[in-house]
Amino acid sequence: MELVFTIFVGVVIGAVDALPMFLKKMDKANCWSAFVQYVVVTFIIFNTTLPQLNVSNFLSGPIVSVLMALPMVVMIAKNEKKAVPIVLVNAVVLGLLIAVIKHFSASWFV
Repeated sequence: MELVFTIFVGVVIGAVDALPMFLKKMDKANCWSAFVQYVVVTFIIFNTTLPQLNVSNFLSGPIVSVLMALPMVVMIAKNEKKAVPIVLVNAVVLGLLIAVIKHFSASWFV
């Protein structure tokens, strides 16, 4: 059940990130890449803690999300420098949202 919930949250977060891209008629491969990125990011955040960094669970979401977005940012920066801050802000905000959902849903699966 926890895996199904994690995937559900990932699909919702992925849709939040990719839907504006689809609506702007951006390249479909880029849209699907963003969607899959956040499904995977959600799965990793839901199953990761960062005790070695001594940060709260709320900060682990944005940290993981930004770190996982960095390869995409490097590729994007080559052609669209204006998109880099947007991608990084999205990573922080969506990573925090995933961490908050993880925190408040943790008691459901104990």
